[in-house]
Amino acid sequence: MDVKEQTSEVAKDLTILRNKLNESEKDKEKTFSELKELRAAIRDKIAEVRKLKSERNSLTSEVRKMKEDRKGLNENLKNVIVKIKEANTEKKKALDGMKVKANFSFVKREIEAIEHKIETNVMSHSKEKELMKLIKEKKKILSEAGEAREAIDKAHVISREADEARKKADEVHMEIQRKAEESQKKHEQIIALSKEIDELRAKENELFSAAKEKKEAIEGINEQLGEKLSEVSRISMESAGRKKEKRARRDSSRNQRYESQQKMLSEKKAIVEEKLRKGGKLTTEDIILMQGQL
Repeated sequence: MDVKEQTSEVAKDLTILRNKLNESEKDKEKTFSELKELRAAIRDKIAEVRKLKSERNSLTSEVRKMKEDRKGLNENLKNVIVKIKEANTEKKKALDGMKVKANFSFVKREIEAIEHKIETNVMSHSKEKELMKLIKEKKKILSEAGEAREAIDKAHVISREADEARKKADEVHMEIQRKAEESQKKHEQIIALSKEIDELRAKENELFSAAKEKKEAIEGINEQLGEKLSEVSRISMESAGRKKEKRARRDSSRNQRYESQQKMLSEKKAIVEEKLRKGGKLTTEDIILMQGQL
């Protein structure tokens, strides 16, 4: 294979390798771009997990504290219930000792209504006297039932206190349940996100291995390109050497011809000079030679 054919073959190989290198570079960049996006997604999910863990831990602390508060509220409620039982016992005892059974709140409202009627309406003296007598009777009922009314009022107060204590305990219990459910949801989100992160990590490892293989393949192509370029350099140097050698041979041949011509001329000149010494007849060629025109 001559130099031209060799150069053409190597140039063709270089073109193929360069095209292959460009395609491999594009493929590698695409893989690295996917890897970069994947790692960004992993970082975002890890940040989300950390945020959820912080929120979950905060809710857990709140639930723990509220359970302590609920424990105190339940103890208070138990004490209030004991007081209710005692108050109801006193109320029953007081009511059992009354001669007249009456609804004290209703009686009090009746007295107030009669007094208001007397003050705002025009009536006969006898009618007013009758109403005043009724007020007196009802007030007597209230006076006689003073002890019972005190026990009843006390029972009502304690009952309202129990209702408030029970309501507060129920509210705290419901808030504990709400926060516990919210904490559980965040925990489940953390588990789901952790699973997603594990899956993304596995994909990240696959992409990293693929990117590494593609990088090594590119290094192999670059090595092949280097070898081909070295081959091109070698062919060029060999071609230049051959051309130089050819020129040297050509110059040597030219020098040899020149030296041969000079030798021949010298010999002819010597012959002509010999003829002149001997008085010989010179030819036209001898005359031209002597004149230095040859």
